[in-house]
Amino acid sequence: MNVSERQKMETINTPYDDTFRTLLQDCPELVVPLINELFGTNYTGREVVVSNENEIFFRNPEGKKEKRVTDSNLTLISLKGISKRYHLECQSTADGTMEIRMWEYDAQIALRNKEYRDGVLYVNFPDSAVIYLRSNSNTPDELKICICVGKKEIFYEIPILKVKNYTLNEIFEKQLWMLIPFYIFRYEKEFRKINRDEKRLRSLRMEYENVAARLDQECQSGRMKPITGGALCELANNVVEKLASKYDNVEKEVTEVMGGKVLNYRSKEIFREAMEKGLEEGRRKGQEEGREEGLEEGRKEGRKEGRLEGRLEGRLEGRLEGRLEGRLEGSNQKTVELVTKKYQKGDSVSKIAEDLLMSVEEVEEILGKMTVSQ
Repeated sequence: MNVSERQKMETINTPYDDTFRTLLQDCPELVVPLINELFGTNYTGREVVVSNENEIFFRNPEGKKEKRVTDSNLTLISLKGISKRYHLECQSTADGTMEIRMWEYDAQIALRNKEYRDGVLYVNFPDSAVIYLRSNSNTPDELKICICVGKKEIFYEIPILKVKNYTLNEIFEKQLWMLIPFYIFRYEKEFRKINRDEKRLRSLRMEYENVAARLDQECQSGRMKPITGGALCELANNVVEKLASKYDNVEKEVTEVMGGKVLNYRSKEIFREAMEKGLEEGRRKGQEEGREEGLEEGRKEGRKEGRLEGRLEGRLEGRLEGRLEGRLEGSNQKTVELVTKKYQKGDSVSKIAEDLLMSVEEVEEILGKMTVSQ
């Protein structure tokens, strides 16, 4: 590989890669229909998606240690406990290094999960694919790598998904919602004309009003989480701001739809969902630590604050305070029990303080309270 090719590989990160990674991190369920589309699988969407370490380190031919960051290195675990590893890359522009990068990534991922059986080294390569945001008639349907071992040739084929090939109807019918932030790429070559044409601008706005309306429908039906719909709107904004930064009218029409009233409405639902999740977590923690009294106090405080400052904010604050108080009480109770047990075994005050990383005064205070209560 020459210097220019290696430099390309070292500066590969783009805002679109960041968008892809953000979706995987914040809305991992979106990747499941994408995997079904790429590999012909039949996952139901109830699988567990586990994000694995995505930093790859290796030495180049000159002996220099290099780092690569994959867009996704994940594992899907089915309801039956069967796991399968996948590697997906989001590519905005063909640069002639994709095959090399995929091989480097996949080989390192395989080596991380190597195993020896009966004296034989087994390496399992992940199922890999590339999502192309830009494509043309010359873009292949797959990348091909030929591995030559002696007289044998093994072809390693990596499927390519071309975003521009999918209509809006197909995206929603197949639940390929992860492609929505990148939908604007299909108009990229027309930006100049659209930016100067009122009719085209209205048409573009109507297209994104349709996107926003259908996202709302998916959220209302329960097929999509409101927080996921909000993330798709926000990230669609981020992409168009970068891609159409030189075309003010194009950027304005899209961001007004995806970043205006729709996003504001969705933010309320996101907040409500976050509160419900916080409540559930508070209940679970309270049960585990036996601090139901603290949790109940938090609820009461939350209701009181909710009447004064707004019902939603009050609940969140009350539950958080209750959870923290419950944890603190649980921690103090455990400390008292440990001090008491050690004292009853005959340990001195100084030894108890040393063992429990406490001061002598703290131990004496606990023992003093214990004596008074008796």
